[in-house]
Amino acid sequence: MNQIALLTPVFVLILWTFTIFLIMSYGRSRFMKDPQDAAHTKDLKGTLPAWVERTGDNYNHLFEQPVAFYVVTLAIALINSVDPLMMQLAWAFVILRIIHSLVQLTFNLVLVRFMIFLIGWLIIAYMAISQLI
Repeated sequence: MNQIALLTPVFVLILWTFTIFLIMSYGRSRFMKDPQDAAHTKDLKGTLPAWVERTGDNYNHLFEQPVAFYVVTLAIALINSVDPLMMQLAWAFVILRIIHSLVQLTFNLVLVRFMIFLIGWLIIAYMAISQLI
């Protein structure tokens, strides 16, 4: 299977992260009086609408667990170990991250987000371990 095809989910997740960045930027620029207030984002807590704060939190989350996904996926492509299962797992992870974002930006039920987060880690772990076996 083509290594480039395995990178498509990576690019989709990067574009999703950019989308969240745009939403966050819109919310912050619309509701902040002084851009300097964002010098320390912890100082913004409680000063912006909840959806703007959740978007900022989600943006940060997209630079946590997905980083491991990027590394594992790039490594699999690099060693040319791409197969249909790896493709399905990569797409499953990206879809889960998008769902995670949508949950966080809307009703934000932490237990639902945690379950999505856990499944994401199981996918990443399987992708990594399967390369060692």
